[in-house]
Amino acid sequence: MKLYVTYCSAKKIRGTHPPDILYVSDRIARFVERCKNAEVKWAIFSALYAFFFPEEKKKDYNITFKTHVNYWLGISVVEEQGKLSYEKSRKHIEQLISILRQQVMEHNVDQIVFYGPSPKMMKCYLGILHYAFDGCSELHDWNELIDHVRSQSETIKVIHRLDSIHQV
Repeated sequence: MKLYVTYCSAKKIRGTHPPDILYVSDRIARFVERCKNAEVKWAIFSALYAFFFPEEKKKDYNITFKTHVNYWLGISVVEEQGKLSYEKSRKHIEQLISILRQQVMEHNVDQIVFYGPSPKMMKCYLGILHYAFDGCSELHDWNELIDHVRSQSETIKVIHRLDSIHQV
């Protein structure tokens, strides 16, 4: 199965909701609308929940990623406005990767189409996917990361335009 994914947003509606309600983001709203219209499988890549599928309901949270070259995979975890230590960030990301791999198996995903209109904003999320499914732990700048995924990945495809989302 092909799964269309975009990264989560910082703004959320308080409470427990499905992903199309939880996140307050024009990017996510347009992504979800396009996926629904194209009748494709989709999820939001959450910094807490891994892939957050439309049939699920999850509680709001305040965790995100930030580029940090001295951290594992070049990514630090930011929780409640504070950056976690190297070890705590690594542990969180490793747990997230384990969940992502399990979700891919459970949902029979063989291709992840990752949507992000801004390569810089999606770098941490794409870096985690690249490590999880391509096994690459190299630190890349954002252009290099996208080029590397495009040339090396058998699982991940990167798109920057919503009109690239279509039923096959």
